[in-house]
Amino acid sequence: MKYVVMGVGGVGGYFGARLAAHGNEVAFIARGRHAEALRRHGLSVTSPLGDVHIEHPDVPGDMAHIGFADIILFCVKLWDVEAAAEQLKPLLASDTAVIPFQNGVSVTERLEKILGRKHVMGGVAKISATLERPGHIRHVGTLAALIFGELDGHRSWRAECMDAACQGAGIEARLSENIALDLWEKFVFLAPMAAAACLERAPIGTVLGERGARARLVAMIEEAVAVGRAKGIALPPDAAERALAGARLLPDKAKPSMLVDLEHGRQLELDWLTGEVARLGRDFGVATPISSAAYEDLKPFAMGSRSA
Repeated sequence: MKYVVMGVGGVGGYFGARLAAHGNEVAFIARGRHAEALRRHGLSVTSPLGDVHIEHPDVPGDMAHIGFADIILFCVKLWDVEAAAEQLKPLLASDTAVIPFQNGVSVTERLEKILGRKHVMGGVAKISATLERPGHIRHVGTLAALIFGELDGHRSWRAECMDAACQGAGIEARLSENIALDLWEKFVFLAPMAAAACLERAPIGTVLGERGARARLVAMIEEAVAVGRAKGIALPPDAAERALAGARLLPDKAKPSMLVDLEHGRQLELDWLTGEVARLGRDFGVATPISSAAYEDLKPFAMGSRSA
């Protein structure tokens, strides 16, 4: 099996390195200083689950040199989805799977429009990992898991191959029969948490430890759950409570990737997280006053600001 990692940030870099360390054929698509560091010094992962160093990762300068891929781990930022998807077309054989391990709940639909439904699976990554510097990924805490599956829920050979590769590489993984539900269960936790952390300019422990910040977080979780149910997602009755409980399991110093981007003055995934809750709320007639206010407060930073 040939694996390709499109977007070698915290998620793609961590899981791609684990797969490569176990002997899988993995090509890493990166650019700029990050790509140069990977070629010169290799890919390093610092993790409580064990450090990894891939001395000579395959970092092709030309996509044409990769050939056909079996499975593509699609891990670019949400504003790059369409442009990155176009680049993948030469890598697609008749049964190539593209699995987006990103934030948000609309990525599969966006990919289908460009690549066709047959090439797209659904994926969820549960991890707190960041690109600390070019060529180096830092993983915080011990949570590092992947959930993935075909969009129609059937067990395909390619999904089972991905599952076997993860198990062999020591990656916690689950093959899902309802990936849409899994995506939304992550979204109702992540989108509110990302906004709450950015508004406080603080990690998860601080958000949960301050009464006002925690109350705002709970309200945004409840709004996201209401929006998901209005869209037809069968979120369980205790979905909001489970999302908050999941936040409490994370390390106090863990930061959502959107906060890391904000701190570094980079573009934010705001429109596809908090903005998505507000937009879907309008579409389905669900009130989202707290999420909408958070979106407006963070909107000035959406395109990046070094003074943030």
